[in-house]
Amino acid sequence: MTEQTIPEGYSYEPSPSAYINHMGKVYHRKTTNAEGVQIFSSAIRVEDHHVNSWGLAHGSLMAGMAEIGCAGPGWEPGGPPVVAIELSMQFIGAPKLGELLEVHGQLTKRTRTLVFTQCRAESDGKIVFTATSVQKVVGA
Repeated sequence: MTEQTIPEGYSYEPSPSAYINHMGKVYHRKTTNAEGVQIFSSAIRVEDHHVNSWGLAHGSLMAGMAEIGCAGPGWEPGGPPVVAIELSMQFIGAPKLGELLEVHGQLTKRTRTLVFTQCRAESDGKIVFTATSVQKVVGA
């Protein structure tokens, strides 16, 4: 694929995670919805190396984006890391080659040692998966 433009409203900065950088350019943005809930969005353009034999995004790409979509709302800048100890996904569809896969996550509940989050993903105006996660606060 050719050089990508940053999707409108998103920004890009390489991740400190080599794995995420290996996936491709993952774009980010934070917004607040009408109810005042902060939404953490991440997006990736589906490229040749992301698709299966049928030209659809591989489930592993969607699972990786689900983990990113659920971890983002659980981490507080400057705070300790959070890592997934449980991730549950419901695959509904799959993006096609060239489409933008957007994941929108939010915090459900935070305790001293655990963070509960959820996300939903869409591509081309259609929902492609939902996910929930329990994140462990490292060092807590």
